[in-house]
Amino acid sequence: MKTNLQYRPLVLLVCALFAQLSSAAALEEVVARGRLAEKRWKLTGTPRGIAVAPDGTLYVGLATPQSVVAVDAAKGAIVREAVIDSAESASTKDFATLRIAHGRLYIAQGSDESVTILALPSLDVAREILLEGESIRDALPDPAGRHLYVLGRNVHVFDAAGEREIRALGENVEPTALTTDARGRILAVVGLQSFPNGKVSIALFYDAATLREIARVPLQTEREIVSTFFAADDRVLVAVANDWLAEAPAAPRETKQPKSDIGAIRMTIELGDLVSSETICLPAGAGPQIAGPAAGALVVVAEKRCAAGGAFTAAKRKTRVASLYGISAYAMAPTPDGRWAVTDPEGFLTIYKQPAPKE
Repeated sequence: MKTNLQYRPLVLLVCALFAQLSSAAALEEVVARGRLAEKRWKLTGTPRGIAVAPDGTLYVGLATPQSVVAVDAAKGAIVREAVIDSAESASTKDFATLRIAHGRLYIAQGSDESVTILALPSLDVAREILLEGESIRDALPDPAGRHLYVLGRNVHVFDAAGEREIRALGENVEPTALTTDARGRILAVVGLQSFPNGKVSIALFYDAATLREIARVPLQTEREIVSTFFAADDRVLVAVANDWLAEAPAAPRETKQPKSDIGAIRMTIELGDLVSSETICLPAGAGPQIAGPAAGALVVVAEKRCAAGGAFTAAKRKTRVASLYGISAYAMAPTPDGRWAVTDPEGFLTIYKQPAPKE
C-alpha cells in the first residue's frame, strides 16, 4: 500500500490560516447530570477523540467543523482552536483518537486515511501522513520516543517524527487495537486471525526496540477487540469488546543476552491464561478511547444503560473495574487530578469524578 508523507495542498493552505483564538472564548455550561458529573459544557460541533495534556488542558477533536479545540477546564473556555480542514472540501476527518506525547498531538483521522500531527501548545501542523485506502483507527506514539504506531489495515511503524515508514507489523492478522506498556518496551497488537472454522481474536507482542515478534496468544473469543491497554503497573493486558472486557497476565521482562552479546537487553513477556472476563455495554458508536487504566489496579470503562453486566467470571484477577455507567460517550481520557474528561455524540464535554470499583 502506497504511503504518502506529503502535505495535501488544501491542508497546507487551511493550516496556514489557522483559526487561532487570541482570547479565551467561554463555553456554554449546562447542568451536569449524574452523581459523578462535575462540569458539563456544550461544544459547537461534533466532539470525538480527546486527550489531556500534563498541564490539564483538554484537547478535543471536532468532526464538524473539522477542528481541534484546546479547553481550559478551570475557566470553562476554549483558549485555542485550529481548523484542520475546510468544510467546503467535503473532508472526512474523523478525529477517531487523540494522543499526546513528546510535545505533539497525534490524531487518527479514520476514514480520511490520514494521521495529523500537531505541535503543542500552538496547534501548528507538524506533519500529515496519508495511507491511501486504509481507514486509520489509531495513531499511538511510542513512550520511549522511537516510533509512531499507526493502526490501519496493518500496523505501520514510522520513525518518531512520522517522516519515514520503517516496516509493517501484524502478519496474517486483521489488527483492531494496539497499545504499549508505560515505558514503551513492548508493543501489543490485538486483531482477528482466520482459522478454518472462523476468526479468533489474538494478541501479538513485539519487542518495541527491535520490532521482533516475541509472542502470539489467543484471547479465547471471536469478538472484535475495540480497545486494549496494559494495566495494574503493566502486569496485565486488558482487552475490550463492545459487550465484553477481559484481562490476561502479560508482564514485560528484560533479560540479558548470552555472553556473546554482553550488555545487550532482550525483551520477553511473561504470559498467562485469560483468567477473567465480564459482560459490559459500550455505548453505540464509541471510539477506541472508551476505556483505560487508572491509578493502581483500576480499569475504567464508559457504559450505556443495559440489562447485562456483572462480576468477573473468575476470582483470580489483578485489576478492578469501575464504570461511568449510563452515559452516551464517544471517548474518555484521564485528567492529572484523577478525574475523567468525556466526549459524547450529542455535543457535550463532561468532567466526571473517578467512579468506585464494581462490587
